[in-house]
Amino acid sequence: MKVGDLVIVANLGEMKVYRAEPRDLEAEAGLKPQNIKLDLVNAIDYVEAHWKVKDIVTDEAGRFKSPNRTSGGIAEKHGIEEKLEEDVIRAIAHDIARFVQEYNPPKYFLALPETIFKRVWQQVENLAPKYPDVTRKLFRYIEEDLTKSDRQKLPEIFKERGRHF
Repeated sequence: MKVGDLVIVANLGEMKVYRAEPRDLEAEAGLKPQNIKLDLVNAIDYVEAHWKVKDIVTDEAGRFKSPNRTSGGIAEKHGIEEKLEEDVIRAIAHDIARFVQEYNPPKYFLALPETIFKRVWQQVENLAPKYPDVTRKLFRYIEEDLTKSDRQKLPEIFKERGRHF
């Protein structure tokens, strides 16, 4: 990892974007570009990921009585939870593409939980015609949730466990 690189860590609830900045004068002068510190440049909370179906849908199972005076059952499955998750996945992919274009790093590093990585990356690839750098500049990725990790340990984590794309 060198000065100017981006690190993007996200899960279904939040995204954090860090930029590698020089730690000392030698790094700033370009003599030791690996002497970096990560500064938070942007953070997003995906509120939709925290919603529950009961917060969106007003009717509840058993609220209406059936003809034989027992409580009513569930009339339909809404599929709202799956739709909310897909909406958040699309938002994560769009934000990744937008930040790569906005900050224009030499390369970037990406960490997403294994459960959503493939779906998010598919959405990112779909955005490649509009944001061509988003697929080209990915350097290393980790299929793990690193949103709660210490930001100064992230370069070492990517060095040890990161995979090249």
